[in-house]
Amino acid sequence: METSEADGPRRRDAAATRQALLEAASSRFTRLGYDRTTLRDVAADVGVNLALIKRYFDSKEGLFKAALASTPRFLGRDEKFPQDREGLAEALSHQLSAGAWPEFGEHPVLMLLRGSGDERVDALRHKALDEFGRQILEASGGGPAGEDDDERLLRAQLLVALGVGVAVVRSAVGLRPLRDATAGQLAAPLREIVDALLAPPADER
Repeated sequence: METSEADGPRRRDAAATRQALLEAASSRFTRLGYDRTTLRDVAADVGVNLALIKRYFDSKEGLFKAALASTPRFLGRDEKFPQDREGLAEALSHQLSAGAWPEFGEHPVLMLLRGSGDERVDALRHKALDEFGRQILEASGGGPAGEDDDERLLRAQLLVALGVGVAVVRSAVGLRPLRDATAGQLAAPLREIVDALLAPPADER
């Protein structure tokens, strides 16, 4: 079946509208949390009918899940995954620098911190944060964590907590000089932290 010329723009417009809804939802979920974000407000942000959100995403939970999936990866926002500790520190320095996420207004990790009161949504938040820790382990060069490898996973989660803390302090407090720190200023201390947490023991090097 051939696609008519009239179908092309319509399909492109549908894709653009869906993307605009995801961006508006991500911004609201990040700034306000799940509970205070309403589908009506997201629809108003984009200038579309509420029914369109339900057509694309079925429900608020579906919209949150899609927004979470569409958010750039915590590491390597251009899908370039760090391959070693140096690359990991560099990626983190860019991700945690001032103004790194203008499309969200805040660091998108904040989307995962505010409780929703919905067990299924909270399970999605838990899963995403757990995956961040496991991404860090892979990026550190030590390979994925095994089922009983709690010590390595703990160290990776401490690094996740550091990143979350930077986002929270910058958003809620505006503490300087952290608030205005550039990627260049963050790079050296983050390299030291990454090495301290994730470098293998001396007898394994």
